[in-house]
Amino acid sequence: MVRFWGKLGLVLAVASSSLSAQATGPERLEGALLPGYVVGYKAGDQQRSIREEVPQGETVQRWSRMITTQRFAGLAARIAPADFARLMIRGVAQSCPGATSTAPNELTVSGRPAVQVRIDCAALPATGKPETFFLLLVTGEQDLMARQVAFRSLPTEDDVQWAEAVLSGSVICRGGDMDPPCDRND
Repeated sequence: MVRFWGKLGLVLAVASSSLSAQATGPERLEGALLPGYVVGYKAGDQQRSIREEVPQGETVQRWSRMITTQRFAGLAARIAPADFARLMIRGVAQSCPGATSTAPNELTVSGRPAVQVRIDCAALPATGKPETFFLLLVTGEQDLMARQVAFRSLPTEDDVQWAEAVLSGSVICRGGDMDPPCDRND
């Protein structure tokens, strides 16, 4: 898959590749099921996991909006979310000349340290299309978790509000938690 987040995923994979194999932690980052969205891609192992959700009728290759949720095993003790966000911002700047971003906004999610950032690429070299994403990074007990809302267009104010609502609805779920949104089974 050649897309903006795909390149960032490579940066993230390299950042976490030096970790030794360990069991998947009991935590994961979740949000409410979104009407009209389907899981287009899902994979995982002991080191990392990824789930990409797209509007029904779209694919992870051809999408207008995408929600990506990731987990990076063992990174919570190695890097703060704000530092990780800055690494990502630098990676995007290298992949997309002229990219802009907000400063990482520090907050908490489920009582854990987190940051949120917006990154805009006016024209992604691989597609020639604009791409904007809103990224939430959360420190779990062991793992660093990410949730992203991406647009393959310039987002409208309604899009921005929707993305922020999706991210603000994110929670850390622990093994055995069956309350929504932790009861997801996809």
